[in-house]
Amino acid sequence: MKALVACRIFEDELQACLGDRSDVTIHWVEAALHADLGRLEEGICRGLHEILPEGRPPYLLFGTGCHPELKRIAEENGMELAPYRNCLEWMVGPRARELEKDRTMLMTPAWVRTWPTLMAALGWDVVETRIQLGRYDQILVLDAGLNPLSEEEILTFFDLVQVPLTVEPVDIREFCTRLRQFIG
Repeated sequence: MKALVACRIFEDELQACLGDRSDVTIHWVEAALHADLGRLEEGICRGLHEILPEGRPPYLLFGTGCHPELKRIAEENGMELAPYRNCLEWMVGPRARELEKDRTMLMTPAWVRTWPTLMAALGWDVVETRIQLGRYDQILVLDAGLNPLSEEEILTFFDLVQVPLTVEPVDIREFCTRLRQFIG
């Protein structure tokens, strides 16, 4: 049996890669907890403690950049930590760093959908959000095609952030390969 403590940002991708595997248990941690590092650590540890009584080896599906103490958290709790910086490197590998050049912010459809909750957690209004994202020339949404953004969602997000969005299809098989390499 495999046990995963995973950011909900991966939900569609994990479900697609794992299918109906009965040998995997997942404890989901809400993506918006990234806005509060203390609550993110609590969510990860809560997931670990829910899984540990079942005696399964825990795997942590977060990026190493999601929390400055993630390596320590993983080591102290006996969790396997993947070598990826964030969910975008999980999706496209080292190519993520190249895509981020030229003032491009990378997101997934799930991140676009999470922004209102994230804004609330950070206490940001529309003006603060535009200030924070205004340093970017574009937002590149990496979409595995599992739960694509609707035109309405794209327009609503653009209206919120005032930064142009481009959607780039990505191959889910790359994510699935990385997942298999990590959890076996």
